[in-house]
Parts: sequence; C-alpha cells; structure tokens
Amino acid sequence: GLPPALAARRHRVMTISPRYDQYKDAWDTSVAVEVKVGDSIEIVRFFHCYKRGVDRVFVDHPMFLEKVWGKTASKIYGPKAGLDYLDNELRFSLLCQAALEAPKVLNLNSSNYFSGPYGEDVLFIANDWHTALIPCYLKSMYQSRGI
Repeated sequence: GLPPALAARRHRVMTISPRYDQYKDAWDTSVAVEVKVGDSIEIVRFFHCYKRGVDRVFVDHPMFLEKVWGKTASKIYGPKAGLDYLDNELRFSLLCQAALEAPKVLNLNSSNYFSGPYGEDVLFIANDWHTALIPCYLKSMYQSRGI
C-alpha cells in the first residue's frame, strides 16, 4: 500500500523485486548491469511495468527464476519452511546491488509527470532482511565515491 500512496501524493516511486516469475505485464527494458557477487561478476537485467502510479522493476537473473514455486517444486527462500537455500546471501546481495543501480540506469517514461532516470537524489526504503545490505552498500560503495 505504501508505494501507490506515495505516488498518489505526486512522488515518483519505484519498487524493486526479484523476478521470480514471468510477470505478464512486465517488459524487458534491455538494460543490463554487472554486479560483483562473491568472487564473480554477474549480469542482471531489468523488467518493468507501470501500475497504480508506480514503476515496478523486476531484477532478472537465473538465481531468482530457478527458485520459483511450481517450476522447481521449491519455495522462494528455501526448499522447505525453516530451511534457507545456501545461495540466499548471494541472491540478495545481487538484488541489493541491482536495486542501487536501477534508479541511475533505467530511463523510464511511464508517468505523465516524470520521465527519464531517477538519478542519485532518491530515498531507499529497505523493508525486510532481503534488502538489509542496501544501507551498507550505500555507505561503502556509493558515499565513499561521492555518489
């Protein structure tokens, strides 16, 4: 409820989620970024749709799609309740880094009021453990470079 409520007050709002499924309304932006996850460089793509005044962005990477309920007979966070996947730290590090890049690299023109990239003057709301690395990355990887 928060994103549409903020959009109704004429704020430009983007939500960022893993692409766990083939969301029928989301289209491939053809924008890809590289993020360092563990010892490797991973490429993520962004899918986008615009609903209720909100840019809904989905981070596309095989680490997310392969965990979809119904396709792998598994759940999103672990193979069964109370048990995590061994790669959760890597998956959500990838999500956080992609989320920090999205406002800078996506040229979104969905709204009648806003167009283009969000830029650097943004507020991030990290609302669950999956996004807990965002404040750490902001401080260590972005603020240290004056971003």
